[in-house]
Amino acid sequence: MDMNKIIKNILFGIAFFSLTGCFSNLDLHPIDSDIPSTFFKDSAACAKVLVGCYDALSVPGGGLFDGSMNSQFVIWNVTDEMYNAAAGTGPKVYSYTSGYAPNATMYKNLYAAIQRCCQFLHYLPDAKIATETKLVMEGEAQFIRAFCYFNLVQNYGRVPLITEASSDVNNTSAKQAEEADIYDFVIREMEEAESKVFPITKFNFGGRINKSAIRGVLARVCLFNAGFPCYNTERYKDAYKWAKMVIDDPTHSLIPNFAEAFIPLIQDKYDIRENLWEIEAYCKSTSDGLKEYFPSLSTTLGTNCSKAVTNVSFMVNNTMKITKRMFSYYEQDTEALLGSYDERRNWAIAPFTNAPTKLDGAERLVLTYFGSHKDPDNDRLVYDRQINKFNRQYAKIWPAYQSNAGTNLCIVRYSDVLLMAAEALCQIHNGPTPEAIGYVNAVRKRAYGQMDGRKFIDHIELTNPGENYTIGEVCVEIVDATDNTSSVTCTTEEDKSPKAYRVGDVKGPLTIATAKLPEILGSDGKPDTKTTRPIESIVLLDRGHAYSATPKVVIRSLEGGKGPKGSGATAIAVMKDENPSYELSAEATGSKEAFLQTIMDERARELCFEGWRRLDLKRWHNLVEILQATRDDGRNAKGVNGAQLDYIMTPGNNVSDVHYYLPIPSGEIMLNPELKQNEGW
Repeated sequence: MDMNKIIKNILFGIAFFSLTGCFSNLDLHPIDSDIPSTFFKDSAACAKVLVGCYDALSVPGGGLFDGSMNSQFVIWNVTDEMYNAAAGTGPKVYSYTSGYAPNATMYKNLYAAIQRCCQFLHYLPDAKIATETKLVMEGEAQFIRAFCYFNLVQNYGRVPLITEASSDVNNTSAKQAEEADIYDFVIREMEEAESKVFPITKFNFGGRINKSAIRGVLARVCLFNAGFPCYNTERYKDAYKWAKMVIDDPTHSLIPNFAEAFIPLIQDKYDIRENLWEIEAYCKSTSDGLKEYFPSLSTTLGTNCSKAVTNVSFMVNNTMKITKRMFSYYEQDTEALLGSYDERRNWAIAPFTNAPTKLDGAERLVLTYFGSHKDPDNDRLVYDRQINKFNRQYAKIWPAYQSNAGTNLCIVRYSDVLLMAAEALCQIHNGPTPEAIGYVNAVRKRAYGQMDGRKFIDHIELTNPGENYTIGEVCVEIVDATDNTSSVTCTTEEDKSPKAYRVGDVKGPLTIATAKLPEILGSDGKPDTKTTRPIESIVLLDRGHAYSATPKVVIRSLEGGKGPKGSGATAIAVMKDENPSYELSAEATGSKEAFLQTIMDERARELCFEGWRRLDLKRWHNLVEILQATRDDGRNAKGVNGAQLDYIMTPGNNVSDVHYYLPIPSGEIMLNPELKQNEGW
């Protein structure tokens, strides 16, 4: 967590109320120990303690929001999105007990965060600081505490509801509250907090709790309260109310390019149009002398590299791979067979493997694309794919840690708010309304690259074949005319998968195009790969992202290649007159059931790998059904067998109704005789 940034913004809020004081020598590390009342002596000290409340959300290895393998955003979120391509037990295969250590760690750390907030709220009233400042700080601590209880009730159901600071370590008895009562507390506390905290525009910064963040989270809380198991359906109206407040705020909108909603998270930048609240991750390099390094989703969910090479690649500790069900949620481009008109697919799901290799005259991160255009019936080419949504290559932090990165974790995005509003409206009106359909179509319009008038490439037209090109040594470079970023494809052989690399921060999936050379047979009747020849055509395999202006096409020979240097070939990109429609079909909006299913699928497409899928499936009460269907996809897959097939099928084989709740950790039950275990555990 970037404590420097958060505490500076907290102190900015203090300065806003014209408080005086010099904080240049303030220790920016949060307080971890019990807090005596004497510590709350001034505004700077209170700010320091408040940072400790934020810090509790991102304890390294704490199982909460640090992005580590054991966090609820990774192994606890194995559903129809991904599977674990390795042997083992635990939540990644729905095989664990109440004694499972990461479960106990998550439970304990949620209560540790709650206790920090309770301590802060207990002593804050006596602090000698301005009333206005005190009110804002109180709201932030209230929200953090309520957010932790929201996570507890989502995962564990009935848990103790503790709202007072405790100094007696021997007091371990606390009765469990009913789920409905916990939800009422969470909503009441968040509503109070919303009235106290700053609007997000005060900071232009998503790392501090703000009105927009609370409104977005409140919409989510109300949707959960309205679904399984409470079914408090009156909360759908509240969910819509809070979502609509975000939607009506002119500060917020969809970022026109889907990829650019994530690149700022990776690069420690902020865009409050869409990213309403981020939990900070901190990592500068291996040599900056600081110790607060956190694993993030860039390292635990990412494309694995074979080795780490400075300025070329990172190692990524990833065994998580894609399910066919997740891949199939997206529309397939039937012509450029590696891609999709839905830009989200090839941004979120890597269509390649990568490795640092010398290519085109330099050491690069080389992307080897799956040859699905040659073997479309081989499902292994889908199940072998990894996650690419938080592409670590955009971080540019050198020298880099193997297992840590500074990618922030966005808790609520504007697109999520739109989809929540649509779902709530459908439930309120017992079917889709024009407003609800419009919210979903807005998300889809951005997904298809059409918010800002961009267009896809239709085909690439060869205007001059040139001469003296050699098979395997032709580069086709597609250059974005607006920023000179580009994708370069360096494979021409028909029987090989294309290899590519990117130049600069390409704002979306790469365009993959290869040069086709005419076949020449040698005297032995076999293909001659050495004789030079002109280019026959340019084959477009993946349109990549949509472009604001017609990109340039550059054809040249591979730098450092062994063959002769071809020259003279030219080509132009021909753009599509009309992009495919992003609007929902009549079938998708024809009934309440159809529209709700559409929203469920759209949430998968838009929010995959962001940590919400298991909990969404819980509130819809179809977790078991979806996991078993995902298992059956594997059972019927072509080209998938052996251990890989076991890894794909095991979660669906093991899941049952008991998994709608996590078990209360056995150690907690031993300490607290008032606790009763969740059914089935």
